[in-house]
Amino acid sequence: MDSSKLGYPKPIVLKSGQQLWLRPLNPREDEKRLFEFFERIPPRTRWYMENNVANPEIVRHYLLNYHPERAVPIIAVDEQGRIAGKATMNLYHRNSARGHVGRVRLVLDHAFRNQRLGTYLLLDMIQLAVDLELGLIMVEFVRGVEDNAIRAARRLDFFEQAVIPDFAKDPRGNYYDLVIMIKRIHRGYEDF
Repeated sequence: MDSSKLGYPKPIVLKSGQQLWLRPLNPREDEKRLFEFFERIPPRTRWYMENNVANPEIVRHYLLNYHPERAVPIIAVDEQGRIAGKATMNLYHRNSARGHVGRVRLVLDHAFRNQRLGTYLLLDMIQLAVDLELGLIMVEFVRGVEDNAIRAARRLDFFEQAVIPDFAKDPRGNYYDLVIMIKRIHRGYEDF
C-alpha cells in the first residue's frame, strides 16, 4: 500500500489545540515508540485488549510483523514522534466470504482520551475502508468499560449488530457484554 496515495501523513487537531499526525506504522522505525506507547497503557485497559501488549514477543509477532494484505495499522504521533493512539484495520483474504469486511481495533494513550483522537482514528478507518473498497467494517467494544467509544461510533453511523452477554470479565470477576458494531460502506460516494 502506497501511503502517500492515501493522503498520509494526515494532520489532525485535538480539542486541546494540539496537533497530531496520522500515518501508517513503520515496524522498523516505530518499534521502540510502540513499546513505549503500550507501556503507558494502564493495566486495567490492557486487560481488555486482544493481545498481551505487555509482552514484547507478542507485540513483535502480532503487531510489528504484520502482513500488509492482512492488516493496516495507523498511528497518531505528536511533534516528538510519541505515539498517542493506534488503529488497525484487520483484513480477511480478499477472495473469500469475508473479503469485503474490515475489523477495526483501537487503543488510545489515556492522556489523549476525550480529545477526539478516537473519533479521528475511527474516521480514518472509515476512509481507509472506502479506499480499500470494503463493504463493511466491524468494531467490538466492552459495554460498561468503553461506553464513550460506543457513543462515538454511533455518531459515525455504526450500529449494534450483536451483543454477546457476559463475554468479558474484569480482574475482580465482574462480567461485561461485548458489543459488536457494524458500519456499512456505501459504494459510489460522490465528490463535490
